Amino acid sequence: MPEHDDPYDHSGQFIDPMITGWWEHHGTTVADALRDLPTDAGPVVDAGAGGGLGTRLIARTLPRAHVLAIEPSLPLRSVLLSRVFEDPHLRPRVTVDGDDLLSARLPNRLGGVVAANLIGHFSPHERDRLWEDLVARLTPGAFVLLNLPAPVEPERVGRTRMAELHIGGRHYVGWAEAEPIGTEQLSWNMTYEVYEGDRLISRDEIHYAWWTLSEQALHAEATPHGLLVVPHGPAEAGLFKVLREENHRM
Repeated sequence: MPEHDDPYDHSGQFIDPMITGWWEHHGTTVADALRDLPTDAGPVVDAGAGGGLGTRLIARTLPRAHVLAIEPSLPLRSVLLSRVFEDPHLRPRVTVDGDDLLSARLPNRLGGVVAANLIGHFSPHERDRLWEDLVARLTPGAFVLLNLPAPVEPERVGRTRMAELHIGGRHYVGWAEAEPIGTEQLSWNMTYEVYEGDRLISRDEIHYAWWTLSEQALHAEATPHGLLVVPHGPAEAGLFKVLREENHRM
């Protein structure tokens, strides 16, 4: 995603703390999947790494793995790079890349890919390119772990409070709502408010498009590339492993 069209240019300051709840709720399920990855089979890619919450989970769960953390958003990457640098256990093991997943210089062998809360940034054509590229790089036993956030079909989402945080003398509230765009996309409208007591300090309004993707559609687009889609964990997590057919038979 080009930095001049970065949907997180203004909201990046809020994303890391406000997405912490997702990782707290689903981190154990993600870690359970990570333990199925092969060891010493190439780096594990954290695609759309954000501020590095998932990067730390990967490194902690797979203590021998090297991690390639890909994050094209400058505000989020700044948090990520600082988080990696300040941790002496992460610094020698995590490489930070500022390209997006389709542009990054990926190694020929990958020990796995984690793509949390990311897939909707890619159009169907871009996903087709992505599967074509990754299927040749995944080592035996490796897979792409991704989630399909609701809604998986374009539908209206009423204004919902997604997070509320208290930090120091201020509290931060994030709101989300969405409207369909055609048959495959949503327009997300995000509002980030900062309060001191009852006084509103600032409000940021962010709008971006998101490609919806259902489990059935994911199966349909993965199959021509020789890839299988296998659900992982409770249905509410929306997590799936995408792996080569021969790996599933191993």
